Amino acid sequence: MFSSWRRRLLAMAGALAAMAIAVSAFAQTGGLTGKCIGEDGKPLVGYTVQVDRQEMKWSQHTKTNKKGEYVYIGLSPATYKITLLSPAGQQVFFQTQHVGIGDPTEVNFDMAKERANTVKENPEAAKKVEEAQKDQKQFTGLKATFDQAAALFQAKQYADSAAMFEKALPLAKDKNVPIVLSQMAQAYAKAADAEQNRDTRLQDQQKAIETYQKAMAISPNDAGLHNNVGSIYASMGKVDDAKAEFQKAADLDPTHAGNYYYNLGVVMVNQGKMDDASVALKKATDIDPNNANAFYWYGMALLGKAETKPDGSVVPVPGTIEAFETYLKLQPNGPWAQAAQASIEQLKATVPTEYKKTKKKT
Repeated sequence: MFSSWRRRLLAMAGALAAMAIAVSAFAQTGGLTGKCIGEDGKPLVGYTVQVDRQEMKWSQHTKTNKKGEYVYIGLSPATYKITLLSPAGQQVFFQTQHVGIGDPTEVNFDMAKERANTVKENPEAAKKVEEAQKDQKQFTGLKATFDQAAALFQAKQYADSAAMFEKALPLAKDKNVPIVLSQMAQAYAKAADAEQNRDTRLQDQQKAIETYQKAMAISPNDAGLHNNVGSIYASMGKVDDAKAEFQKAADLDPTHAGNYYYNLGVVMVNQGKMDDASVALKKATDIDPNNANAFYWYGMALLGKAETKPDGSVVPVPGTIEAFETYLKLQPNGPWAQAAQASIEQLKATVPTEYKKTKKKT
């Protein structure tokens, strides 16, 4: 009996000791808590409070709740930099605070008070803060308008999308300006493609080109912009202008020049300019030997240069059959596989062949 009670007492003592250790460990840490209020007096919801220990590399973060409150516990006694970040990740304000052992240290962010103190102590810094807040507000408005325009574009409401991008443009700054211009131009180009009225289509195409040109004035080395303008010129039948833009794109971006020469070659095939087409498409296949479509259209360009004799036989330009065969090798089930195979069979059936008589051995 004595042994049983002794074991129980020892077990209880062990449990109490464990609790004491836990409490002791907890008592060696502190924490942070506070409330974040905007200049309008409303709680800053979903903001990030980043905690950085000053004397060593250590960082953690938490977020504010619906009341703008935050709490972070389990911090070792030390000096910390506490930074308030907006939902977009931009720094709003920071404070430096020593955290001791025990109850969480209260660190509040009241932006109206902080602004007043900054204006009083450092007018120049206050001006920078005001400019940063203005930029943040402008960026928020830009993002909302840009997202609306993008949604309209995805819904294939291209004219409405272009109009919405027009509204986004005044809100854009620096690197965002050519992005908005490019998207607006693309919306005008798509609107033109979908337009049945010839005059309206021409107007949209011209707006697209003018908008792309504004973007190119800011980003003159953007090959993609020149490629897109080239496509619009091609759809307008302005072959020389299209050729110049595709060539400019290839010069600016040699890595992707194969794509630009391919686009140029297809335009030339559609215009019946097989000499120009074959030159451009040959460059496309040389740069990218895996571009199956380029080989097909290269074959079509060469086919357009074939000679038909009075007896109906066809004399293809050297490399025509090989181009179609390469396409089939790369894409045996491609969209033009049947057409390529038919072209090969037709050429092989009509190509004149000379047979030389050989003497029989006696």
